[in-house]
Amino acid sequence: MASELAPLEAFERYGSLGPDFLTWLLVRVLDDDVPGIPSEPGLKLDVQGPLQFASEAGEARKITLSGEEAATAPEVISALRQGKRLMRGKFLLTAVEDTWTFSLDGETFDLRSLKLPVPSIPDPESYLEARIEATLRIYTLLDELFEVFLSVRLAPEVWQEELQRRAKGI
Repeated sequence: MASELAPLEAFERYGSLGPDFLTWLLVRVLDDDVPGIPSEPGLKLDVQGPLQFASEAGEARKITLSGEEAATAPEVISALRQGKRLMRGKFLLTAVEDTWTFSLDGETFDLRSLKLPVPSIPDPESYLEARIEATLRIYTLLDELFEVFLSVRLAPEVWQEELQRRAKGI
């Protein structure tokens, strides 16, 4: 969906959905129900700290949790129950035997601190090619995850069912 739009048009249209996307991913990980994508049915996703939550309402704006176990901290469930959304988080994405670690900003969709699954290759040209392929692959996987999210988020009845199902699990 988003790949058919010009980058600026896609950002203007879907940029505000970023925190919803990150929150949806977090809740799916907590429920051990990571969404499947066509190109990678065995996709695994994990969430670590730091996690930054914010509220749309006027109360306390930000909560930041750090550490590898941050996603399972009681404060995460509390933040979700209060309606806070995940604004930035650190993720581990595993497809087959490759694992990418990165921080994703929900407001800008910036990938930060990206660690690629590229082995040491003595030939500089082959190493660079492997890094480029790994970088392109993570963007493709995230794009597919976002398209799955959009199919849920942009269908009002499906999104309400998702919210009700998640509220019961939290």
